[in-house]
Amino acid sequence: MVGLCLLNILLHGSDVNNIQAVGPLPPRKGYYFFPAGSAGHKRTKVTMSDGFMNTLKHWLLRLYFQMIIYIFYREVDVIGEENIPPDRPIIFCGNHQNQFVDALMLYTSAPRTVGFIIAAKSMKRQIVGSFARFCEAIPVVRPQDEARRGSGKIITVTTTKVTGQATKFKSEVAAGELISSTPVGEKASIVVKVLEVVSDTVLTTTSLTPVDWSGEACFQILPKIDHNVMYKAVYSKLGSGGCIGIFPEGGSHDQTSLLPMKDGVAKFALGAKQANINPVVIPVGLTYYYGHRFRSRAHVEFGKPIDVDDDLLGKDPKQATHELLQTIENGMRNVTINAPDWKTLKYVHHIRRLYQPGRIKLPVSEVLELTRQFAVFFDEFKSEPLLIELCEQLDGYQTLLKEYLLTDAQVESLDTLETRTRHDLLFQRMLLTAMNFIASIPGLVISLPVGIAARIYSTIRAEQDLKASSVKLRGNDVIASHKIISSMVVAPILILFYAAMVMSIYGFQYAALTVLLLPPLSFMSICNVYRAMLGARSTFPLLLSLHSPTYFSIFRELYKMRKSLSNHVMLIVETHFRNSKNWNDNCEGLYQRILLDRSSPHSPLTQSDPFTAAHTSRLTKRKNRVPRVMSSDSIE
Repeated sequence: MVGLCLLNILLHGSDVNNIQAVGPLPPRKGYYFFPAGSAGHKRTKVTMSDGFMNTLKHWLLRLYFQMIIYIFYREVDVIGEENIPPDRPIIFCGNHQNQFVDALMLYTSAPRTVGFIIAAKSMKRQIVGSFARFCEAIPVVRPQDEARRGSGKIITVTTTKVTGQATKFKSEVAAGELISSTPVGEKASIVVKVLEVVSDTVLTTTSLTPVDWSGEACFQILPKIDHNVMYKAVYSKLGSGGCIGIFPEGGSHDQTSLLPMKDGVAKFALGAKQANINPVVIPVGLTYYYGHRFRSRAHVEFGKPIDVDDDLLGKDPKQATHELLQTIENGMRNVTINAPDWKTLKYVHHIRRLYQPGRIKLPVSEVLELTRQFAVFFDEFKSEPLLIELCEQLDGYQTLLKEYLLTDAQVESLDTLETRTRHDLLFQRMLLTAMNFIASIPGLVISLPVGIAARIYSTIRAEQDLKASSVKLRGNDVIASHKIISSMVVAPILILFYAAMVMSIYGFQYAALTVLLLPPLSFMSICNVYRAMLGARSTFPLLLSLHSPTYFSIFRELYKMRKSLSNHVMLIVETHFRNSKNWNDNCEGLYQRILLDRSSPHSPLTQSDPFTAAHTSRLTKRKNRVPRVMSSDSIE
C-alpha cells in the first residue's frame, strides 16, 4: 500500500484540484449548469508533466484490476463496446449491485479511461481511498454521510409541517437542510426539506405525500452541501475529452430492480451541454450471477449512447433535468434485468432455460435480451392461470433437483446419457477430479487461509452494512468487495511470512523464489479446486445412476418432468407472450428457430423416451420401489 501511494505521488503528483484553465465557458443558466459563485467559469483539464507516464499509470492499474477480476470471476462477458465513441466526453451510468466491484468492472471493461464519482466517505478508507485517488476519482459529499443526531423526538408529521417534543429546531436546524426520520414499525425513512424553522418544536417543510405517523421517533439532520468543487472537477474532466463513471442509484444494494435514480447524472450532462462540451451518456448494465460468490459469472453491457437534446436547454431546469433523467433511466432498463423480487427473477431464469433448447447456442447479448423480455412478459401475465400453474410446477421441480444434487443443465443432458459408455465416463470424471484436487494441494497453503479470512471478514461487514441500510435485502452486494479487500491484505502478509520462514532456513535466493512462485501456485490451486468441485458434482449423480436402479428411475422421471415443463412454457409463449405489445422481431425470430428445432426428428422433445429398452427392463425388476418424493401422477 505504501508503494502504491508513492507511485501515485510520483506519477500523478496532485489531486483533482490541480487543473489548468484553457478557456472561458458560457455563463450559468439554471442551477444545474455550474456551481453558484463560480464567476468566470473556465474550461479545465487535468494536466500531467508527462503524458506517457499518465498512460502507463492507467495501463498498469487496468492490468492490476483485470487480474483481480480474472481471479474472482471465472467469466466476464463485455457487450456493446461498439456503442462507445472513441473521441467524445462520456458519462458512463451504471447500476449499482456489487459495491466497489462495479467500479472495477466498468474500469476494466470500458475501452476508455474512466474517472469515477465516489462518495467522500469511501475516500477515507485506506485501501479504497488510495486506489480512488490513484484513479483520479472525484469525491462527492453526500448529506447522509454528514448527518447528525437531533435533540428530542418527532411526534407528528403532516404534508407540510413537522412537530417535535423536546427538540431544539431553532439552534440545530437551518432552512434548506433535510430532516430524516423512520416511523415506528417501518424500515424506510421519510426525508423532507426544511422551508422555515417556526420554533424549537415546529418546522414547515416541502409538500410530502400523506403518511400514517404514529408514536415518537428519533431524527437526523442532513446538512446542505456545497458541491462547487465537485462540479468544477466534473466539468474539467469532461471538458478535456475525458470520461466519468457514476452510479445514479446512490448506494449499493442487492435488490432485483433499479432503485429510484438520483438526478446528478442529468445535471452533469445538461451542465456540460450548456458549456459546449457536448457529452454523451452511455448506460451500463452490470449483470451478476451470484456475484458475491467466488468464481461466479458477470456480464457488462454498454447500451446505446444518449445525446443531450438541444431543446432541453431552453426549458425550465427542473423540467429539463426530469426529462433527461427519465430518458437515461429508460436506457438503463434496456441493459439491466429488472424483477420485483428474487423469487420472480428465479422464475424468469428458469423459464428462459426451458424455452431455449441447449442445442440452440445464443450470443450472450441475445441471452440477456431474452431474459429481459421474459421479465417484462412475466410481469404482464403474472395473473394468468397457465403461468401460475407453471410457477407451482417449477417449485416442485427445483425441490427435486436440490434433493438429488442435480442441476437443470444435467437433467437436460440426460438424453445423451445412453449414447456413450457410462462406466468409461464415470472413470474419466473421477480421474480428472482426483488429479485436479491433488494439483491444488501445493497452493492451498496460501489460498485456503486467505479464503477463510475473506469469508469471515466479508460476512461480518455484510451484517454491519445490512443493519445500517434501508435498501439492502441480505447485504450480498458488499460481500465480493470485502472478500477482495481482505484478500489484498491477507495474501501479501502470508506470502511474506512464508518467505521469511524460507529465508531463515535456506537463504535469500529461495525466499525470493517463494515470493515469485506462491501467487501463481495459489491461483492455479484455486482453479483446480473449482474444477474438482465441478467434477465431483457431476460424478455423484452418474455414480448413483450406475449402482442404484432407484436413482436411475428418478433421473428418468426428472427428464420427463423437464420435457413436460418445456412444453408448458411453449404453450404460454404461444397463447400469451406472442400477443404482448412488447413482442418484437427478435423474439419472433428466436421463436421460429425453436419451433424448427423442436420439430426436428433428432430433438429429444419429439422422442417418446431417450432411455434404452435395456435400462427399462432393469427398472421393471424394481417397479415396486417408488421414489419417496415423486410419483408418476405428480409428474405427468
